[in-house]
Amino acid sequence: MAQDKGIIEEPERPEGRLERDRLGFVSFGFFLILVGTIYLITPNCYDEFVAFFKDFKLMKVAPNMYFPAPASNHPVVYGAVMKFCFAFGLFQIVLLCLRFALRDTLSRKAETLSGIIFWLGAGFLSNMLLAENIGWFAFLGGLIIFVGLSLVVRSLMVLLFGVTR
Repeated sequence: MAQDKGIIEEPERPEGRLERDRLGFVSFGFFLILVGTIYLITPNCYDEFVAFFKDFKLMKVAPNMYFPAPASNHPVVYGAVMKFCFAFGLFQIVLLCLRFALRDTLSRKAETLSGIIFWLGAGFLSNMLLAENIGWFAFLGGLIIFVGLSLVVRSLMVLLFGVTR
């Protein structure tokens, strides 16, 4: 036995048990800092967001089909969302570099890469909404596309670079 020789062996982890995400609290902390910063630098932020949610009306998208959408443009809200998405997307790039430096799991690297795609894509769409290049429903459709794209990229990364047994 190893204990008889003065060596203490670490117990093996069960295969199904996941390791803690060491960078999860860093990401959550950055999220909180970013929300607070966006709130502070956006003029009249609270009132603008309240006006945005109160402005939702049912819009006809097809015969007998209605979806909620803002009745008017809200550039302050769209600008704040755009800044948040771009900043959080850039932070995800830093996080991915840290995950490689810390030799984190492939699953977490893939998750972070999919986050980069989603957040930068959402920032791009928010910028287009702010500039009035697209409407509300095109924005929502674009978000759905970026969610799907990020899921596909994450899955492909795990499938292509995962370790086979």
